[in-house]
Amino acid sequence: MTIVNETGPTAVPELPAKPGPSVFAVGTAIGAIVLTIVCARSVGFSLNEIVTNFTRKNSVVEGLLNPDWGQIWSRRSRSAFVETLQLAVLGTATGATAALPLALWSTTFGNPNRWLRLIVRSFNNVIRSIPDLLWALLFVTAVGIGALSGLLALFFFSLAVTTKLTSDTLDGIDMGPIEAANAAGANLNQMLRTAVVPQILPSYTSFVLYNFELNLRASAVLGLVGAGGIGARIEFFRGRGDWEKLWGLVVMFFLVVFVVERISVTLRRRLV
Repeated sequence: MTIVNETGPTAVPELPAKPGPSVFAVGTAIGAIVLTIVCARSVGFSLNEIVTNFTRKNSVVEGLLNPDWGQIWSRRSRSAFVETLQLAVLGTATGATAALPLALWSTTFGNPNRWLRLIVRSFNNVIRSIPDLLWALLFVTAVGIGALSGLLALFFFSLAVTTKLTSDTLDGIDMGPIEAANAAGANLNQMLRTAVVPQILPSYTSFVLYNFELNLRASAVLGLVGAGGIGARIEFFRGRGDWEKLWGLVVMFFLVVFVVERISVTLRRRLV
């Protein structure tokens, strides 16, 4: 391709053609589609059946269309939501506090002892492999029905999530400040405090806020198995078949989670 100007024709290099997808990418996409179709057929997935079930007249759908707005102002509902918020705050604060040293001890520069590092990583893998609902069931059996079992479940859930996210961040930090601290004669704690923690603190704070959002949602589910919070009241109305009041609680919970999530997202954007 050439362009003619006052000084004569000038050659303009053509842009290289965009390469097409690789054989591996195409094969992966096809494999994912085939696997999805096979799994859907195996579990008997039917979009038509889902639409039919949700459009037919039943008490659940009628309750969704006519929620009891009075639940938003109900004293018992407010008390249950306050307990849910308290569980989310305490579970996040305690779990995130314990997660930071665990994440640091799982790294080579934070824990030079190979065997101790292996034990910490194995412990992190174990707590991460157990879902929050199973934690709640275990603690309901161990300490009984109530907010304490929910708090313990959220503690371990927060510990697992925050440790994993913080550990991934630690894998990509700048090693220069660590080498400088070691060269200056700093001990292990001084090195971690001055060269490592300042690098991950914004991301760590963002993870804590994100974990709080997760705990707020999880606390509603944990209540379904007797771990306190708004979930216990939702389960009460579900057991009675009082769908209007149940959906009123769901609407109230959605509003609370939406507000908390917007605040959390704004703070996380400023931190990271």
